[in-house]
Amino acid sequence: MAMVTRFSIQDEVGRFLTNEYFFSYEVDDALQFHCEDEALEEAAAFPGTTVERFERYSTFPDFFLSGTVSIERSAA
Repeated sequence: MAMVTRFSIQDEVGRFLTNEYFFSYEVDDALQFHCEDEALEEAAAFPGTTVERFERYSTFPDFFLSGTVSIERSAA
């Protein structure tokens, strides 16, 4: 287990952007971003939102996930 940094998008009343692109008070449903720049880019589509940084435990350290994500993006 490792502590990893993630980013989420919140609206002005504290709801989280979900994978379905709705806002919910349930933090467990929040769409999580590995990179702050990606979160900021996504938040630009939702006026009045902010990007919030948080830390959580993960079974995969960031260096492993970031390599996987960049490979998938290159293939797309």
